[in-house]
Amino acid sequence: MKAFFLFLSVLTSLLGFIYYYSTFRLISGLSLNGPVVTLVLLGIGILVLLVPLTYALSRMSKREKMQTFFAYVTFTNFGFFSILFTLVLLMDLLRLVDLGIITSYSQILFSSLVQFGFPLDGVSEVKNFSLAFSTIVAATALSSLGFFNAHVRLQYKRVSVPAKDLHPDLVGFKIVQISDVHIGPTIKGKFLERVVKRINLQKPDVVVITGDLVDGPVTTLKHHLKPLGNIQSKYGTFYVTGNHEYYSGVLSWLPEIQKLGVNILLNENQILSVGKSKLLLAGVTDLSAGKIIRSHETNPKKALEGGEGCDYKILLAHQPNSIYEASEAGFNLQISGHTHGGQFFPGNILIYFAQKFVSGLHKYKKSLIYVSRGTGYWGPPFRLGAPSEISILELTAT
Repeated sequence: MKAFFLFLSVLTSLLGFIYYYSTFRLISGLSLNGPVVTLVLLGIGILVLLVPLTYALSRMSKREKMQTFFAYVTFTNFGFFSILFTLVLLMDLLRLVDLGIITSYSQILFSSLVQFGFPLDGVSEVKNFSLAFSTIVAATALSSLGFFNAHVRLQYKRVSVPAKDLHPDLVGFKIVQISDVHIGPTIKGKFLERVVKRINLQKPDVVVITGDLVDGPVTTLKHHLKPLGNIQSKYGTFYVTGNHEYYSGVLSWLPEIQKLGVNILLNENQILSVGKSKLLLAGVTDLSAGKIIRSHETNPKKALEGGEGCDYKILLAHQPNSIYEASEAGFNLQISGHTHGGQFFPGNILIYFAQKFVSGLHKYKKSLIYVSRGTGYWGPPFRLGAPSEISILELTAT
């Protein structure tokens, strides 16, 4: 309960700052008694007050449909304000660097508004109004597009993984990866059903789930994982924990996941016989796991034990930063998630300040690392510039 109120306090404080800054920059240069300012203040004020209120209701409601509804309201609003705040900062930049485009646009808009009786005092006020109006419209449009992308656009991402001296029986070996599904407040079993159907269409050799599968308590969400039991692959489905499992009671979740026929790899491996070749499929716990459960401290070297002589060695690790230890241990390929590719604007720009490997296939020393942008989303139900993906990795000889 303390954590709940702490999160609510932080959320409210953050939104309060965003509201204060965004509102007063949007109304800058406008008549404080005008109807435009009144509408801006009223509209934004209502949205801000809704966020902490609906978040509290989403946590306290006993009906799942009501929980989902209020969670959608909360996180959609939060995402909208994140985008709006970023665009307000850009608006301020445009005010400083006016190349004449804004003035010309304002003059055209001024003549149009006069006809509709808007009480704006000359081109200067229209210039400020046009910036504010355009910013709000752009934030609304981007939020709508992001919402559509997160719920409708789920793409396949096909990647050829080159390997020197690859055993002939491993050429064309197909790995289908999902990551960061985040079954929780707004993502439910129907979304996972859709994902599983798309996985099975690819006829994979193996399916891997690289963490953050769940985002909430097992008591209310376990039935939403049932579609995992319908995954079809030649060698099975393998799973490693992400950081959000440790926020959600990982020890309660692991038996439920295992019941669905999913192989859990906690700093351990399985050796797959593929024709005459041996493929090592290992997995480590999340990088932060040891801080929460000491026995779950991540250990790539332990995960490799017994498989040093395999023809190809793959490590599943939720966070890309595991690659430094994984490469040293001798893995050929690491498959990760965690970053969401930044998920939506401006996160898909800021993420590069926190992560070296954000998405796609990269080389680190003698190892390769593939980072998925994620299959679901976390928090705001938006995807902008970082589409959801089901990754299809095929080993190829070089």
